[in-house]
Amino acid sequence: MNLQSNPDEKTVSTQRHQFNYFACFIDSVGFPFGICFFSPVTILPTFIRELSDNKFWIGLTNAISGSAFFFPQLLAASWIERMPIKRGYVISLALIERFAILALVPQILLLGRSSPNLLLILFSVTFSIFTLSMGFNGPAYFDLVAKVIPVTKRGTMYGVAGGIGGLLSSIFGAWLTKYFLEGYEFPINFSLCFLAGFIILTITVLPLGFIDEPPSYPSQPKRLGKYFRDAIVILKEDWNFRYYIYSQIFISAFGIVLGFLTAYTIDEMTATKSDVAIFTATLMAGRTIGQPFWGYVADRRGNRLVILINTGTTCLVILLIVTANSITVFYGIFALISFCHSGIDIPSLNMTMEFAQTDKLPTYTALRSSTIAPFRAALPLFSSAMIDKVGYPPVFLACILLLLLSWHSLWKVEDPRYQPVEQT
Repeated sequence: MNLQSNPDEKTVSTQRHQFNYFACFIDSVGFPFGICFFSPVTILPTFIRELSDNKFWIGLTNAISGSAFFFPQLLAASWIERMPIKRGYVISLALIERFAILALVPQILLLGRSSPNLLLILFSVTFSIFTLSMGFNGPAYFDLVAKVIPVTKRGTMYGVAGGIGGLLSSIFGAWLTKYFLEGYEFPINFSLCFLAGFIILTITVLPLGFIDEPPSYPSQPKRLGKYFRDAIVILKEDWNFRYYIYSQIFISAFGIVLGFLTAYTIDEMTATKSDVAIFTATLMAGRTIGQPFWGYVADRRGNRLVILINTGTTCLVILLIVTANSITVFYGIFALISFCHSGIDIPSLNMTMEFAQTDKLPTYTALRSSTIAPFRAALPLFSSAMIDKVGYPPVFLACILLLLLSWHSLWKVEDPRYQPVEQT
C-alpha cells in the first residue's frame, strides 16, 4: 500500500524561501514603478511649479523627501527590536503610506485652482505623513529582509527587481505620465498621476503581509533611554561604522543635485512638461540599467566599492550639468545621475545591514538614519535660499566638495562584509 507523505522539511523550507523571495522581489519591483508617477526628482518639482514660483516649496519637498524617512527610525527601532515578528507591523505602516498618497487626489482636485497656497501646505503635511510612515517602517522592513534574504542575494534581488521596476517605469510609466500631463488640464493631470502611483504601490506591497518570517528575540529587552545610550556607545566605539556615518552625512549633497535638477532645467533651459516626462523616462532607464548592474557588482565585490565608484562619477556628472547648454543633453544627464544613484542608494542600505548581528540590525539602520536626517533636512532648505542668491551652478559645484569629503571618509572604512561582525 502506498502512503502519501507530507513534503519533507527541506522541500517546505525551499518553498517558504521562494515565496519570501517573491514577496520581497515584487515589492522591490512595484516601489520604483509606483513612485515614478510622483517622482520627487521630476514630477513633484513640476507639480509645485504649477502652484508657486517660490523655490522654498521645492526645497521643503526635498527636505521632507530626504529626511522625514530617516528622522523617526532611531525612536521606532527601540520598540521594533523587541518584536519577534515584524511582518504585521511592516504591512500596516506600508498601507498608511499608500493611503496618504491617495489622500492627495481629492486635495489636488478641490484646491488645485482655487487655493494653491492651501494646497501646498496640505501637500507638505500629507507628503510628510507618507515619508514619516516609511521612516517608522524602515528598521522593521530592513530587519525583515535581513531575516529572509541571504546577504549574498540581497544586492542581486534589489538590483534585478529595481531594474525591472525601472524598465516598467521608463516605458509604460513614462508614457502614461506624459499622457496624463499633456492629455488633461491641471489639476486633473497630477491627480491621475498620484492615483496611478497609489494603485501600483498598494497591489505590489500586499505579498509582504504573507511572508513566512522566523522569530527573532533581542538578548535583553531595553527601555527607550537605555536604547539611546547603547546607540551612542555603538557610534563611539565602532570606529568603522562611525567613518561610514561620516561618509553618509557628506553624501547628502547628492540629494541637492537630484532634487533641484528638474527645477534647474525648467528655470535655465525652459524645459516643458513633455521634457519632464522624457526626463522621467531616462531617469528610470538609468535605474533599469544601474540597479541590476551595481547589485551584481556589490554582491561580488562589496557595497563599499560600488559607493566609492559612483560618488566619484557623480562629481563628473555635476560638472556636465553646469556646462551643458542643450536640453537634449539633459536627457542623458538624467540617465547618468540615476545610474549613479542606483550605485549609492541601495548599496548604502545594504552596507548598513552588514555592520551588525541580526538582533541589532534595527539599531544600526536607525542610527545611520537618525544621524544623517538633520543634514538631509537642512541642506535642501539652505540650498533653496542660496540658489535664490547666487544661482544654481555655484550650489551644484559646492556639492562636489561635499561628495569628495564623502568619498574620502568611505575610503577609510573597512568593508564590514570582510570584517568581524561587531567592532569596538
